[in-house]
Amino acid sequence: MICTAGIWMVKKGREDEFARRWQESADSTALEVPGVVFKLFRDRENPQRYVSLGEGWRNVEQIEGARESPGFQDSLSSIWRVLDSGDISTLDLVAEIS
Repeated sequence: MICTAGIWMVKKGREDEFARRWQESADSTALEVPGVVFKLFRDRENPQRYVSLGEGWRNVEQIEGARESPGFQDSLSSIWRVLDSGDISTLDLVAEIS
């Protein structure tokens, strides 16, 4: 299983705007890559810190294609305007406990 993750530090006072921009980006990407589920979490201890997950990718090439698309690039540029920092990763599942 391949998962994508983002760790986002949002500029103070821009949290709602970040969540809206992230939602728009995820909605657009979900239309391009059906079957991938995107989730956004907010840190209870630090409300400016968010973690996003993308689950259900078929392979790394699908992730790379989505990230290289003009729509994704535009939406990511929009998201960066409200961030202090951010990091995107591609992760492989190592263990799962149910």
